[in-house]
Amino acid sequence: MDSHEVGQITVGELRNILSDIIDTKGLAKKEDLENINVEIASLKKENQDLRKEINSLHALVNLSDRNSRRNNLIFGGIDLQDGNALKAIQDFIRQVLKIEQPIIIGRAFALGRTGLRRRPILVELVRGEDLYTILSRVSELKGTTFFIHRDYSQQERIKRAKLVQVKKEILKQRPLMNIVFRREALLIKEVPYIWDLDKGLMTASGLNGVEALRAAVGVNLDETCGSPRMGTLSQHQLEP
Repeated sequence: MDSHEVGQITVGELRNILSDIIDTKGLAKKEDLENINVEIASLKKENQDLRKEINSLHALVNLSDRNSRRNNLIFGGIDLQDGNALKAIQDFIRQVLKIEQPIIIGRAFALGRTGLRRRPILVELVRGEDLYTILSRVSELKGTTFFIHRDYSQQERIKRAKLVQVKKEILKQRPLMNIVFRREALLIKEVPYIWDLDKGLMTASGLNGVEALRAAVGVNLDETCGSPRMGTLSQHQLEP
């Protein structure tokens, strides 16, 4: 078999290999089957190694994407009358957020379909401290149609959307429950919960989140998060 075919063999191709051996030698001998088993084991390892390499590359791409967005913010609800996004953001920061200190903006441009006056504006800040200064004044937007949030990657947006669904379902069952977002996690009774794209809702320590919340606060998230994959957790496992 050519080297470029390693790791790409199909069931049909494997049948053809077996058929060729039987046709050529009349009957597959014990050593033939052993050779096939060795090759199958080699292919399995090759696939596992390739999967690990792909996962590693995905992690690097996601990390690079996150780093490139770390000083970005998205502003919404601002009327772009003259189409000048940079001036609109500068005026908004000064007049609405009431920030007098200089905020250094690298770029500001509208997102989405052209022609709309209230398109979201992506703002690339030069300094990280300016980002936190702006976020510290988001409370000024309460009761308005404006919003400001971080420029999350697609993967992060998926995770946050899932956590928002989880939060809504918990509050539906426990309206007085105190739940806050902290970085990339939901903090519930001092325990951080994250969304894993492969495993679903998890505690930050790696326990099954559905079972953890069932044990900790008595909520049922089976329909929201899928069936639990792990056994019931004891109370001491849930302590931070």
